[in-house]
Amino acid sequence: MLYLLQFACLIFMFICAFFIAVTRLHVRWINRRYEWSRWMIFAALLFMAVHFFLQMYFGFRAMGAAVGAVINALVYLPCFTLFSMAIYNIEATHTKRRKMNLICAAVYAAMLAAFAAGYSFSGSLNIGAWLYVMLALFFGNMVYCIYMVKKEMTKRKRILETMAATDMVPFLRYARASVVMLLLTAVSMPFAILSTKSLYIVGPVGLLVLLFFIVNFVAFGNCYVPTEELLDRERGNGETDADDEQTTAESCARQSAADSDRSEQRLSAERSAFIQAALDKWCADMGYKDSSVNMLTLSHSLDINKNELTQFFSQCQNTTFRIWLSEIRFNAAKRMMMEYPDYSNDIISSECGFSSRSYLYIVFKEKEGCTPIAWRDKQA
Repeated sequence: MLYLLQFACLIFMFICAFFIAVTRLHVRWINRRYEWSRWMIFAALLFMAVHFFLQMYFGFRAMGAAVGAVINALVYLPCFTLFSMAIYNIEATHTKRRKMNLICAAVYAAMLAAFAAGYSFSGSLNIGAWLYVMLALFFGNMVYCIYMVKKEMTKRKRILETMAATDMVPFLRYARASVVMLLLTAVSMPFAILSTKSLYIVGPVGLLVLLFFIVNFVAFGNCYVPTEELLDRERGNGETDADDEQTTAESCARQSAADSDRSEQRLSAERSAFIQAALDKWCADMGYKDSSVNMLTLSHSLDINKNELTQFFSQCQNTTFRIWLSEIRFNAAKRMMMEYPDYSNDIISSECGFSSRSYLYIVFKEKEGCTPIAWRDKQA
């Protein structure tokens, strides 16, 4: 029974790795940050596949729960860390990613040292009390990774809600899948490592959770925008990593000071009227048709400070950029449906700046309580 489960896991890991690799051929644009995460997941899946092959060939788990726990800890920690880093890599900035990488590498080095010490004292894979040192490091690393991923996801969600105007559903589904995968892994790992009998329950559940995460990860890649782009931290031509970190730190300091000063002020009537006129002209020129527009690109195109735009939407419109632009696109879609009744919803969503047809459906359900097709029928 154990052999069959290991064989099923081996095949499953190879299939998932193949799926992750092949979907690279179908991306609409290359995003370096997302691709790094893709290949980290690919490496983790291949490592797990090799692990299950070695388990079948050498029978480590069959030698006893203690020996199986040692091997599992040595393999599962780097695989779990690779998955966590792949998720964190999408969410966090360059400096924070480096810090997490160093901490996780240090924990794994400590685990290898504990294993080496236990093996040298016992002369076998049954390393006695050193196993619990390895498990303590393992679970400490898991808690740290989950905390950091959850923290950055919450931060990124706030940024997207403030600055982006695309469909939030793909990110929310991906975030939910990521957190579920990490939490269930953390809960199930003690049983998977220390108890052979529990593997017959934990194993299949873990495979389903992993599949759920991979499908959401691939779907999320179609609309992923790095946080740096939304925060105006894109690396300039010829800049090094050190230059990028220094520039980012200085930019954040200046931005924080500017935000603090502006938060205590209100826009003057003249400035509000100027911004309103600029936005009206932008709408008349159909700038909303650009589905990739965000607060940063809008402020650049209007030559108006991003924080002033935020203040304008908050103080003068009692709304946010995201809600305001959604309303503009929604009204444009209704006008186009009335003027061109033969146009499909795909054409309507594309022409009005919606990132996808599904996002058009979401907006109509939210504002009209029905689908675009049902709304057209009501107007006929």
